[in-house]
Amino acid sequence: MRKIEKAFCHLNLETEKKSGRIKDWAKPFRNEEIITSEPMKVETYDELVGLVARILHYNREHVIYFRGQGVDYKEKSKSTILPSIYRKKPREKVRDIKVRFKTLEEKSKKLIEWLDLKKVPFAGTHLVKKYPEIAWTILQHYEVCDSPLIDVTHSLHVACSFALNGKSTGESGIIYLIGLPWQTDAIGYDSFQELVSLRLLSVCPPSAKRPFFQEGYLAGPFPNYKLNEPSRIEQFDFNRRMLAKFEITYSDSFWGDGFEIIPKPKLMQDNDLFTLEMKDLKK
Repeated sequence: MRKIEKAFCHLNLETEKKSGRIKDWAKPFRNEEIITSEPMKVETYDELVGLVARILHYNREHVIYFRGQGVDYKEKSKSTILPSIYRKKPREKVRDIKVRFKTLEEKSKKLIEWLDLKKVPFAGTHLVKKYPEIAWTILQHYEVCDSPLIDVTHSLHVACSFALNGKSTGESGIIYLIGLPWQTDAIGYDSFQELVSLRLLSVCPPSAKRPFFQEGYLAGPFPNYKLNEPSRIEQFDFNRRMLAKFEITYSDSFWGDGFEIIPKPKLMQDNDLFTLEMKDLKK
C-alpha cells in the first residue's frame, strides 16, 4: 500500500499546546516522525473529540477511521499495525505466512460450503461467494483464522471502548487515526493507493450482529498479488497510513456526562447466530 508521506498529526497539536498558540499553518510531519513518536496523552473524551476534529479538518483528502488497542505495539521503535496474518505469534521463531494463507483459503471454502448448506439461506450469502474479501471479513471478525485485513471503525466511541475494555483505573489504551481513500460503495478498491476497504454494515449478512454493533470496517492491501510473500510484510503495515495516535486512561472522569464505555459483551455479541456457527468452523 502507498504511504501517506506527510500529515497534520498529534505532533502539531502537542506543539500548539506547549506554545499556547494555535498554528493552523504548521507544517505537516513525516510518516517516520509520526510512527516513532509517543502518543499524545488525553484526559477526557470531550478533549479527544476536539483534537480528533482538528486532525479530520486538516486531512480532508482522506477518510479517517479509528482503531482502539490496549497497547501501542512497536517494532524497531515504530508503531506497527499489521493485519493478524502477518503478526509474529508468541514463541514463534519464523512467521510461516504461506501456511497461514493456505488456512485462510481452506476456511473460506468451508464458510461458503456451510452457507450453501443452509436450508434457509442467509441474506447476503451471494456477496460472500462473489468477493473473497467478504469471506475474509467474516473469518477475521469472528476469530476463525487470520487474514490480511485489519479492523477499524467509524465510531470514536467504539474505538475508545475497545482500548479501555478490560483495563483498571489508571491503566491506558491507544487510539490510532488511520487515513484511507474515499469510497462510494460498500467495497472500495483503490488501485492507486493499493488498498481495499469494506463497510461491514453493507456486506455482512444481517444475521452477523457483531459488525453492526461495532460500526465496523475492514481494510487491507490490494490487489491480491503476492500477499503471502514474507519479504513484502512491511508494505502491508497500516502504520504507513497513520495520521495520529492518542493515549487515553481508564478513570471515572474520562467519559464525562452522557457517555460511558460500551461493555465488551455488547460489542462482541457472543450470542448471535454467526458466533455460534463460527465456533464449529474454527475447529
